[in-house]
Amino acid sequence: MASLTLQQKLFKELRKRIPKHSSLELELSRILGKEFIDVLDIINYQSELSLNDAKKLTDAFGLSLEQLDRYQPSVVPFRFRAIDYNLHSMRDYFHAVLTELRNVDGWGPRRLIYAANDFPVFTLFQFPDLAAFKLYFWGRTVYDIPAFRNRQFSLHEIDKINLQLGEQAWRQYLKMPSIEIWSSDIVSRVLKQIFHAWKFDYFREKDGAIHICNQVLELLEHIRQQAEQGRKFHPNNYPPKRENYQLYYNEVSISNNTIFFSSEDIDVSFILQNALNYLVTDNPAFCWKTEAWLQTMIEKSTIISIHNPELRENFFNQLKENVLFVMERMKG
Repeated sequence: MASLTLQQKLFKELRKRIPKHSSLELELSRILGKEFIDVLDIINYQSELSLNDAKKLTDAFGLSLEQLDRYQPSVVPFRFRAIDYNLHSMRDYFHAVLTELRNVDGWGPRRLIYAANDFPVFTLFQFPDLAAFKLYFWGRTVYDIPAFRNRQFSLHEIDKINLQLGEQAWRQYLKMPSIEIWSSDIVSRVLKQIFHAWKFDYFREKDGAIHICNQVLELLEHIRQQAEQGRKFHPNNYPPKRENYQLYYNEVSISNNTIFFSSEDIDVSFILQNALNYLVTDNPAFCWKTEAWLQTMIEKSTIISIHNPELRENFFNQLKENVLFVMERMKG
């Protein structure tokens, strides 16, 4: 085999599957047709199992070498969901996100941790004009979608299909007990996008940029209220009775958007790439390392949901002041 580490993992799996009245040594001797002493050398790692013999064992016990190798941290299988530079693929993307969230919803008791270097994508759809602007900006600057290429952003020409799909995904997200980790840079990206769009005349309406900034302020205020109460809820609805939302403040800028789902039966990691594209895996080693990294982030952060009201108010006031500063520059 390629490595003794993989050989050890194979034997660990085989021990779970051998009959109680037998032993690993006897089963290997029978399946491989080898002398007992030779089998002992293999089990004690004094000799390496050949690839052919490994295949015989995995076939006999219903395993696969690929299944074992997925536990290697250096070899991790991912599913990749990307927007293929056209408007229809953006709709396919949101269909896929909605399916992912509905699958997670079927796992039973679960939790979600979201380390965010930009507004969590689900939250945007509580404020449709802001969500529409973000989709337009990504479509024009990141994905170069022809439908956006030479068109200004107008509040009166919004793709309602994408917004409806995004809102359904957000409603699924509302159901899940969540931990979010934010830093003070959380609004920097969207403010740069708004300012860039204003500077290069992407907005059709004269006050379009100011309107989107006001939507950012509304979103921040809503998240502040969620943090104050420890509950996620629709801006127009009453909060649920049970607490399901924790928000942590981290002083260090967060490097990427990472989402980790965990339940009793399965863990899944999502890594967002190039705005909306994402990689997803349930590889145990990768998920374990992702969860360990997120727990370290949490330990080095300060909770501002329910607790630490003064820090919470200062944090959100600072974010709002950043938005107001950009608004003044555009008005000026």
